[in-house]
Amino acid sequence: MKIATTFGASRCEPNSPRYREGVALGELLARLGYTVRCGGYGGLMEAVSKGVAQAGGVCIGIGLEAFDERRPPNPYLTRKIVAKDLYQRLQLLIEGSQLFIAQYGSVGTLNEIFMVAALKYGGLKPSIQIVLLGKEYRSFQCFDANFKRVVHFCDDIDQLAKLIQGGFHAS
Repeated sequence: MKIATTFGASRCEPNSPRYREGVALGELLARLGYTVRCGGYGGLMEAVSKGVAQAGGVCIGIGLEAFDERRPPNPYLTRKIVAKDLYQRLQLLIEGSQLFIAQYGSVGTLNEIFMVAALKYGGLKPSIQIVLLGKEYRSFQCFDANFKRVVHFCDDIDQLAKLIQGGFHAS
C-alpha cells in the first residue's frame, strides 16, 4: 500500500487559493493510488481530505485528544484515529508513509517537516520522499545545503505531479 502524509495549516478559508490547492493535492494523491494521512481537522487538512474524497480515495485523519473537543470534525475523512499526545500523533503520521508533502503552515507544520527531514537525513528512513509545496519554501533562509538535499521543492500541483510521476528524479 502506498501511503502519503500531508502537513498544513489548520486555519485556511475554503474559498482561498491555498484551500483549492489542498483539494487538488488530495485529488492528485488519490488518483495516483495513495492512501492519504493528515492531521484530521480543518484548514488544509480538510481541503486535502475533501480532494481525496472527491477522487474516491481513502483519507485517514490522525487527531489528538487535546484538540478533539475544541476543533470541529472533518466531514471528509474515511477514518479517524485519535492519539493521546503529540509524540504519538507524529509517530502515527510518519510510520509507514513513503511520501510527505507539506503545504503552507505554522509551528506544527514546521515541526512535522523537520522531524521527517531529520529521519531521512539521519539515515533512519532514507527512502522516504519529502516535498515542500509552495513558492514560499524556496525563500526560507534557514534551510542549509544539507536540508535542501533531503527535500524536494515544488511551486505548484503541476510541478508536484510531474515529480511524483517521474519517480522523484528531479528537484
